[in-house]
Amino acid sequence: MQNRKNFVRKIVQESGRRRRMKNNSITPRQLFFVIIQTQIGVGILSLPFTLFTKAKTDGWMSVMIAGVLIQFVILMIWLLMKRFPGSTLYDVIPLLIGPAAGKVLNALYTIHFIFVSVLILMYFHQITGRWIFPETPKWVMISCVALTSGYLITSSARIIARFFIIMTPLLIVLFLLIAYSYTDAHLLYILPVGVHGMKNVLVGTQDATVALLGFDAALVFFAYTNGKPEKKLKAVSLAALCVTLFYTYVTFTTFIYFNSEEIIIVPEPVLYMLKAFSFKVIERTDLVFMSLWLVSVATSFMSYLFIAAKGVQSVLKLKHHKKTIPYLVFTSIILATIPKSNLQIQQWGKYISLSGIIFTIPIICLLLIIAVARKKQGGNAQYEK
Repeated sequence: MQNRKNFVRKIVQESGRRRRMKNNSITPRQLFFVIIQTQIGVGILSLPFTLFTKAKTDGWMSVMIAGVLIQFVILMIWLLMKRFPGSTLYDVIPLLIGPAAGKVLNALYTIHFIFVSVLILMYFHQITGRWIFPETPKWVMISCVALTSGYLITSSARIIARFFIIMTPLLIVLFLLIAYSYTDAHLLYILPVGVHGMKNVLVGTQDATVALLGFDAALVFFAYTNGKPEKKLKAVSLAALCVTLFYTYVTFTTFIYFNSEEIIIVPEPVLYMLKAFSFKVIERTDLVFMSLWLVSVATSFMSYLFIAAKGVQSVLKLKHHKKTIPYLVFTSIILATIPKSNLQIQQWGKYISLSGIIFTIPIICLLLIIAVARKKQGGNAQYEK
Protein backbone atom coordinates (compact mmCIF):
# COMPACT_ATOMS: atom_id res chain seq x y z
CA MET A 1 0.00 0.00 0.00
CA GLN A 2 2.86 2.35 0.88
CA ASN A 3 4.60 1.58 -2.42
CA ARG A 4 1.39 2.43 -4.26
CA LYS A 5 1.19 5.85 -2.49
CA ASN A 6 4.83 6.58 -3.34
CA PHE A 7 4.20 5.64 -6.96
CA VAL A 8 1.19 7.96 -7.18
CA ARG A 9 3.15 10.76 -5.50
CA LYS A 10 5.95 10.45 -8.07
CA ILE A 11 3.46 10.59 -10.93
CA VAL A 12 1.90 13.77 -9.50
CA GLN A 13 5.33 15.36 -8.96
CA GLU A 14 6.44 14.48 -12.48
CA SER A 15 3.21 15.89 -13.92
CA GLY A 16 3.72 19.14 -11.99
CA ARG A 17 7.34 19.36 -13.11
CA ARG A 18 6.39 18.97 -16.76
CA ARG A 19 3.64 21.55 -16.41
CA ARG A 20 6.10 24.10 -14.91
CA MET A 21 8.62 23.34 -17.65
CA LYS A 22 5.99 23.98 -20.29
CA ASN A 23 4.86 27.25 -18.68
CA ASN A 24 8.42 28.59 -18.26
CA SER A 25 9.90 27.58 -21.61
CA ILE A 26 10.34 29.86 -24.61
CA THR A 27 10.56 29.23 -28.34
CA PRO A 28 13.57 29.90 -30.58
CA ARG A 29 11.66 32.87 -32.01
CA GLN A 30 11.32 34.35 -28.52
CA LEU A 31 14.99 33.65 -27.87
CA PHE A 32 15.77 35.73 -30.97
CA PHE A 33 14.06 38.78 -29.46
CA VAL A 34 15.60 38.21 -26.03
CA ILE A 35 19.10 38.39 -27.51
CA ILE A 36 18.27 41.49 -29.58
CA GLN A 37 16.86 43.36 -26.60
CA THR A 38 19.83 42.35 -24.44
CA GLN A 39 22.42 43.47 -26.98
CA ILE A 40 20.91 46.83 -27.90
CA GLY A 41 21.37 49.19 -24.97
CA VAL A 42 23.41 52.20 -23.90
CA GLY A 43 26.21 51.62 -26.42
CA ILE A 44 24.20 52.77 -29.42
CA LEU A 45 24.53 56.47 -28.50
CA SER A 46 28.27 56.75 -27.89
CA LEU A 47 29.71 53.95 -30.05
CA PRO A 48 30.24 56.10 -33.19
CA PHE A 49 32.24 58.65 -31.18
CA THR A 50 34.33 55.92 -29.52
CA LEU A 51 35.09 54.23 -32.84
CA PHE A 52 35.99 57.53 -34.50
CA THR A 53 38.64 58.19 -31.86
CA LYS A 54 40.21 54.82 -32.66
CA ALA A 55 39.65 54.17 -36.37
CA LYS A 56 38.35 57.52 -37.69
CA THR A 57 35.84 57.15 -40.51
CA ASP A 58 36.72 53.46 -40.91
CA GLY A 59 35.12 52.71 -37.56
CA TRP A 60 32.06 51.17 -39.17
CA MET A 61 34.35 48.42 -40.45
CA SER A 62 35.32 47.65 -36.83
CA VAL A 63 31.68 46.89 -36.06
CA MET A 64 31.45 44.41 -38.93
CA ILE A 65 34.67 42.64 -37.90
CA ALA A 66 33.40 42.47 -34.32
CA GLY A 67 30.18 40.95 -35.65
CA VAL A 68 32.12 38.17 -37.38
CA LEU A 69 34.11 37.49 -34.20
CA ILE A 70 30.90 37.31 -32.19
CA GLN A 71 29.50 34.65 -34.51
CA PHE A 72 32.45 32.41 -33.65
CA VAL A 73 31.92 33.02 -29.94
CA ILE A 74 28.21 32.18 -30.30
CA LEU A 75 29.20 28.94 -31.99
CA MET A 76 31.44 28.03 -29.05
CA ILE A 77 28.68 28.84 -26.57
CA TRP A 78 26.29 26.66 -28.55
CA LEU A 79 28.75 23.76 -28.73
CA LEU A 80 29.23 23.94 -24.97
CA MET A 81 25.56 24.23 -24.01
CA LYS A 82 24.53 21.63 -26.60
CA ARG A 83 26.36 19.00 -24.54
CA PHE A 84 24.20 19.87 -21.51
CA PRO A 85 20.63 20.30 -22.74
CA GLY A 86 18.27 21.90 -20.26
CA SER A 87 21.15 23.29 -18.19
CA THR A 88 22.31 26.84 -17.60
CA LEU A 89 25.95 27.85 -17.40
CA TYR A 90 25.66 27.71 -13.61
CA ASP A 91 24.75 24.02 -13.86
CA VAL A 92 27.51 23.22 -16.35
CA ILE A 93 30.47 24.76 -14.55
CA PRO A 94 30.42 22.46 -11.45
CA LEU A 95 30.15 19.41 -13.71
CA LEU A 96 33.30 20.46 -15.58
CA ILE A 97 35.63 21.76 -12.87
CA GLY A 98 34.19 20.25 -9.70
CA PRO A 99 31.72 21.44 -7.04
CA ALA A 100 34.12 23.62 -5.01
CA ALA A 101 35.85 25.39 -7.88
CA GLY A 102 32.54 25.49 -9.76
CA LYS A 103 30.86 27.36 -6.92
CA VAL A 104 33.65 29.94 -6.92
CA LEU A 105 33.47 30.46 -10.69
CA ASN A 106 29.68 30.67 -10.55
CA ALA A 107 30.01 33.36 -7.89
CA LEU A 108 32.46 35.28 -10.10
CA TYR A 109 30.08 35.06 -13.07
CA THR A 110 27.25 36.28 -10.85
CA ILE A 111 29.29 39.24 -9.61
CA HIS A 112 30.24 40.04 -13.21
CA PHE A 113 26.63 40.11 -14.37
CA ILE A 114 25.66 42.26 -11.38
CA PHE A 115 28.32 44.80 -12.31
CA VAL A 116 27.20 44.78 -15.95
CA SER A 117 23.73 45.70 -14.69
CA VAL A 118 25.27 48.45 -12.56
CA LEU A 119 27.21 49.80 -15.53
CA ILE A 120 24.01 50.03 -17.58
CA LEU A 121 22.43 52.13 -14.83
CA MET A 122 25.51 54.37 -14.66
CA TYR A 123 25.52 55.08 -18.38
CA PHE A 124 21.77 55.60 -18.33
CA HIS A 125 22.00 58.35 -15.74
CA GLN A 126 25.09 59.86 -17.32
CA ILE A 127 23.23 60.48 -20.57
CA THR A 128 19.77 61.34 -19.22
CA GLY A 129 21.29 63.62 -16.60
CA ARG A 130 23.12 65.53 -19.30
CA TRP A 131 20.27 65.72 -21.83
CA ILE A 132 16.97 65.71 -19.93
CA PHE A 133 17.15 65.84 -16.12
CA PRO A 134 20.30 67.72 -15.07
CA GLU A 135 18.85 68.71 -11.67
CA THR A 136 17.22 65.38 -10.77
CA PRO A 137 19.14 63.41 -8.11
CA LYS A 138 21.01 60.43 -9.47
CA TRP A 139 19.40 57.93 -7.10
CA VAL A 140 15.91 58.94 -8.25
CA MET A 141 16.59 58.27 -11.94
CA ILE A 142 18.43 55.03 -11.25
CA SER A 143 15.78 53.77 -8.85
CA CYS A 144 12.97 54.34 -11.36
CA VAL A 145 14.61 52.01 -13.88
CA ALA A 146 15.88 49.46 -11.37
CA LEU A 147 12.64 49.06 -9.42
CA THR A 148 10.34 48.75 -12.44
CA SER A 149 12.72 46.32 -14.13
CA GLY A 150 13.14 44.30 -10.96
CA TYR A 151 9.39 43.81 -10.69
CA LEU A 152 9.19 42.25 -14.17
CA ILE A 153 12.05 39.78 -13.74
CA THR A 154 10.45 38.21 -10.69
CA SER A 155 8.34 36.31 -13.21
CA SER A 156 9.36 33.50 -15.55
CA ALA A 157 11.56 33.60 -18.64
CA ARG A 158 8.46 33.27 -20.82
CA ILE A 159 6.92 36.48 -19.42
CA ILE A 160 10.21 38.32 -19.90
CA ALA A 161 10.49 37.10 -23.50
CA ARG A 162 6.92 38.17 -24.27
CA PHE A 163 7.60 41.65 -22.91
CA PHE A 164 10.73 41.91 -25.05
CA ILE A 165 8.73 40.97 -28.14
CA ILE A 166 6.16 43.68 -27.42
CA MET A 167 8.92 46.30 -27.10
CA THR A 168 10.86 45.27 -30.22
CA PRO A 169 8.78 47.34 -32.73
CA LEU A 170 10.13 50.46 -31.01
CA LEU A 171 13.51 49.62 -32.55
CA ILE A 172 11.94 50.11 -35.98
CA VAL A 173 10.99 53.64 -34.94
CA LEU A 174 14.59 54.26 -33.89
CA PHE A 175 15.73 53.00 -37.28
CA LEU A 176 13.37 55.35 -39.11
CA LEU A 177 14.33 58.38 -37.03
CA ILE A 178 18.00 57.83 -37.84
CA ALA A 179 17.15 57.23 -41.51
CA TYR A 180 15.86 60.81 -41.80
CA SER A 181 19.44 62.05 -41.49
CA TYR A 182 20.11 60.81 -45.03
CA THR A 183 18.28 63.91 -46.26
CA ASP A 184 21.41 65.85 -45.27
CA ALA A 185 24.14 63.22 -45.55
CA HIS A 186 27.43 63.53 -47.43
CA LEU A 187 29.10 60.32 -48.58
CA LEU A 188 32.31 62.21 -49.25
CA TYR A 189 32.87 62.46 -45.49
CA ILE A 190 33.61 58.74 -45.30
CA LEU A 191 35.91 58.55 -48.32
CA PRO A 192 38.45 57.18 -49.02
CA VAL A 193 37.56 53.89 -47.35
CA GLY A 194 40.41 52.13 -45.54
CA VAL A 195 42.79 55.06 -45.61
CA HIS A 196 43.34 54.98 -41.84
CA GLY A 197 44.83 51.50 -41.85
CA MET A 198 43.72 48.05 -40.76
CA LYS A 199 45.60 48.36 -37.47
CA ASN A 200 43.33 51.17 -36.29
CA VAL A 201 40.28 49.25 -37.48
CA LEU A 202 41.31 46.23 -35.40
CA VAL A 203 41.92 48.46 -32.37
CA GLY A 204 38.36 49.74 -32.73
CA THR A 205 37.09 46.17 -32.95
CA GLN A 206 37.59 45.72 -29.21
CA ASP A 207 35.27 48.64 -28.41
CA ALA A 208 32.74 47.39 -30.95
CA THR A 209 32.83 43.90 -29.41
CA VAL A 210 32.13 45.36 -25.95
CA ALA A 211 29.19 47.36 -27.34
CA LEU A 212 27.77 44.20 -28.92
CA LEU A 213 27.92 42.12 -25.76
CA GLY A 214 24.56 40.72 -24.78
CA PHE A 215 24.62 37.53 -26.81
CA ASP A 216 26.12 35.94 -23.67
CA ALA A 217 22.56 35.85 -22.34
CA ALA A 218 22.31 32.62 -24.34
CA LEU A 219 24.40 30.97 -21.60
CA VAL A 220 21.27 30.99 -19.44
CA PHE A 221 18.36 31.38 -21.86
CA PHE A 222 19.39 28.36 -23.94
CA ALA A 223 18.17 26.22 -21.03
CA TYR A 224 14.70 27.74 -21.26
CA THR A 225 14.37 27.33 -25.02
CA ASN A 226 12.45 24.49 -26.63
CA GLY A 227 13.29 23.05 -30.02
CA LYS A 228 16.26 21.49 -31.73
CA PRO A 229 19.77 22.77 -30.91
CA GLU A 230 20.21 23.92 -34.51
CA LYS A 231 17.17 26.20 -34.22
CA LYS A 232 18.56 27.73 -31.04
CA LEU A 233 21.88 28.45 -32.76
CA LYS A 234 20.09 29.97 -35.72
CA ALA A 235 18.03 32.23 -33.45
CA VAL A 236 21.02 33.60 -31.53
CA SER A 237 23.23 33.95 -34.62
CA LEU A 238 20.51 35.76 -36.55
CA ALA A 239 19.83 38.08 -33.61
CA ALA A 240 23.52 38.96 -33.31
CA LEU A 241 23.69 39.55 -37.07
CA CYS A 242 20.71 41.92 -36.96
CA VAL A 243 22.23 43.89 -34.09
CA THR A 244 25.60 44.04 -35.85
CA LEU A 245 23.97 45.42 -39.00
CA PHE A 246 21.95 47.91 -36.93
CA TYR A 247 25.05 49.20 -35.12
CA THR A 248 26.94 49.37 -38.42
CA TYR A 249 24.06 51.35 -39.90
CA VAL A 250 24.04 53.81 -36.97
CA THR A 251 27.83 54.25 -37.06
CA PHE A 252 27.97 54.66 -40.83
CA THR A 253 25.11 57.17 -40.78
CA THR A 254 26.76 59.40 -38.19
CA PHE A 255 30.03 59.31 -40.11
CA ILE A 256 28.36 60.61 -43.27
CA TYR A 257 26.36 63.25 -41.39
CA PHE A 258 29.18 64.85 -39.38
CA ASN A 259 32.53 65.81 -40.80
CA SER A 260 35.77 64.93 -39.00
CA GLU A 261 35.95 68.26 -37.17
CA GLU A 262 32.40 67.99 -35.84
CA ILE A 263 32.12 64.41 -34.68
CA ILE A 264 35.23 64.61 -32.49
CA ILE A 265 33.51 67.13 -30.19
CA VAL A 266 30.12 65.39 -29.81
CA PRO A 267 30.23 62.42 -27.35
CA GLU A 268 26.71 61.28 -28.32
CA PRO A 269 26.63 61.99 -32.08
CA VAL A 270 23.32 60.19 -32.60
CA LEU A 271 21.51 62.58 -30.26
CA TYR A 272 23.22 65.66 -31.69
CA MET A 273 22.24 64.50 -35.16
CA LEU A 274 18.60 64.02 -34.22
CA LYS A 275 18.51 67.31 -32.33
CA ALA A 276 18.97 69.11 -35.63
CA PHE A 277 15.70 67.68 -36.97
CA SER A 278 12.27 69.11 -36.28
CA PHE A 279 8.81 68.42 -37.65
CA LYS A 280 5.46 70.17 -37.38
CA VAL A 281 4.32 67.87 -34.58
CA ILE A 282 7.75 67.07 -33.08
CA GLU A 283 10.12 69.83 -32.01
CA ARG A 284 12.80 67.84 -30.16
CA THR A 285 13.37 64.62 -32.09
CA ASP A 286 16.28 63.73 -29.85
CA LEU A 287 13.98 63.56 -26.81
CA VAL A 288 11.58 61.27 -28.68
CA PHE A 289 14.52 59.05 -29.56
CA MET A 290 15.68 58.97 -25.93
CA SER A 291 12.20 58.00 -24.76
CA LEU A 292 12.35 54.95 -27.01
CA TRP A 293 16.00 54.31 -26.19
CA LEU A 294 15.08 54.12 -22.50
CA VAL A 295 13.08 50.96 -23.22
CA SER A 296 16.15 49.31 -24.77
CA VAL A 297 18.21 50.25 -21.72
CA ALA A 298 15.56 48.76 -19.41
CA THR A 299 15.31 45.48 -21.33
CA SER A 300 19.09 45.07 -21.36
CA PHE A 301 19.20 45.74 -17.62
CA MET A 302 16.36 43.25 -17.04
CA SER A 303 18.11 40.50 -18.93
CA TYR A 304 21.43 40.86 -17.10
CA LEU A 305 19.79 41.18 -13.69
CA PHE A 306 17.73 38.05 -14.39
CA ILE A 307 20.93 36.17 -15.27
CA ALA A 308 22.58 37.45 -12.08
CA ALA A 309 19.55 36.34 -10.06
CA LYS A 310 19.87 32.85 -11.53
CA GLY A 311 23.51 32.89 -10.46
CA VAL A 312 22.64 33.78 -6.89
CA GLN A 313 19.97 31.07 -6.94
CA SER A 314 22.55 28.52 -8.05
CA VAL A 315 25.28 29.57 -5.59
CA LEU A 316 22.92 29.67 -2.60
CA LYS A 317 20.89 26.68 -3.82
CA LEU A 318 17.55 28.46 -3.61
CA LYS A 319 14.32 27.07 -5.02
CA HIS A 320 13.45 30.22 -6.98
CA HIS A 321 15.31 33.31 -8.14
CA LYS A 322 12.42 35.58 -7.10
CA LYS A 323 13.70 35.92 -3.54
CA THR A 324 17.01 37.37 -4.72
CA ILE A 325 15.56 40.18 -6.84
CA PRO A 326 14.95 42.81 -4.09
CA TYR A 327 18.52 42.40 -2.80
CA LEU A 328 20.01 42.60 -6.30
CA VAL A 329 17.98 45.68 -7.19
CA PHE A 330 18.99 47.43 -3.97
CA THR A 331 22.65 46.47 -4.50
CA SER A 332 22.58 47.73 -8.09
CA ILE A 333 21.14 51.08 -7.02
CA ILE A 334 23.76 51.55 -4.30
CA LEU A 335 26.69 50.60 -6.54
CA ALA A 336 25.46 52.72 -9.44
CA THR A 337 25.41 55.84 -7.24
CA ILE A 338 29.02 55.43 -6.06
CA PRO A 339 30.87 57.08 -9.01
CA LYS A 340 30.65 60.85 -8.67
CA SER A 341 32.27 61.97 -11.92
CA ASN A 342 32.34 60.98 -15.57
CA LEU A 343 35.98 59.96 -15.19
CA GLN A 344 35.11 57.48 -12.46
CA ILE A 345 32.30 56.06 -14.59
CA GLN A 346 34.76 55.61 -17.46
CA GLN A 347 37.13 53.74 -15.16
CA TRP A 348 34.33 51.44 -13.98
CA GLY A 349 33.29 50.91 -17.59
CA LYS A 350 36.83 50.03 -18.61
CA TYR A 351 37.21 47.29 -16.01
CA ILE A 352 33.70 45.88 -16.38
CA SER A 353 34.06 45.78 -20.17
CA LEU A 354 37.37 43.93 -19.82
CA SER A 355 35.77 41.40 -17.50
CA GLY A 356 32.96 40.99 -20.01
CA ILE A 357 35.40 39.96 -22.70
CA ILE A 358 37.25 37.61 -20.32
CA PHE A 359 34.11 35.85 -19.06
CA THR A 360 32.57 35.61 -22.52
CA ILE A 361 35.47 34.48 -24.72
CA PRO A 362 38.53 32.82 -23.07
CA ILE A 363 36.70 31.21 -20.15
CA ILE A 364 33.96 29.82 -22.41
CA CYS A 365 36.66 28.46 -24.74
CA LEU A 366 38.40 26.82 -21.78
CA LEU A 367 35.17 25.25 -20.54
CA LEU A 368 34.44 23.89 -24.02
CA ILE A 369 37.92 22.38 -24.23
CA ILE A 370 37.46 20.74 -20.81
CA ALA A 371 34.06 19.36 -21.82
CA VAL A 372 35.44 17.87 -25.03
CA ALA A 373 38.64 16.54 -23.43
CA ARG A 374 36.82 14.90 -20.53
CA LYS A 375 33.88 13.86 -22.71
CA LYS A 376 31.45 15.52 -20.34
CA GLN A 377 27.81 15.86 -21.27
CA GLY A 378 24.40 15.56 -19.67
CA GLY A 379 21.40 17.66 -18.69
CA ASN A 380 18.91 18.59 -16.03
CA ALA A 381 15.64 20.46 -15.64
CA GLN A 382 17.02 23.60 -14.01
CA TYR A 383 15.01 25.80 -16.36
CA GLU A 384 11.72 24.68 -14.85
CA LYS A 385 12.33 26.87 -11.82
